[in-house]
Amino acid sequence: MRTPQFSKFNLLILLMVPAISFIISCRGGTLNQMDETKQTQVDDSRGMPIATFEKTVHDFGKVFSGEVVTYAFKVANTGNAPLIILDTHSGCICTVGDFTREPIPPGEEGRIRVKFNSAGRRGFLTESVRVITNAEPQEQILQIRVEVIEQ
Repeated sequence: MRTPQFSKFNLLILLMVPAISFIISCRGGTLNQMDETKQTQVDDSRGMPIATFEKTVHDFGKVFSGEVVTYAFKVANTGNAPLIILDTHSGCICTVGDFTREPIPPGEEGRIRVKFNSAGRRGFLTESVRVITNAEPQEQILQIRVEVIEQ
């Protein structure tokens, strides 16, 4: 009596069919959820905050090595719902963003203070702080420019 032999191809097919079925069924659910989310965003567009920055780039000019400088970027809520600054991120530990923690009502302003520590830094530098809010777009990039010189 001869037993059936499975080739690697047959085994691969047997394993792939359930996996593909699972992926297709799950993906359909995800697409439906995304459609519902888009619909909700469209329906809620009447009450959206808008983060309007007075400026997004600040130039400190020349600073001495070791000096710590700070600038407060102003952000106004020009939308018609409370603006919430959720977080700030910087690519460098020399630059730190601190921000207004309370929701900013429509027509009001908040601040994002960016502190730059020039210790150990030299030359012309541009550092970025990513601001994350509940507005669209959710992310805004603020930049500081500085020339660090030795004393």
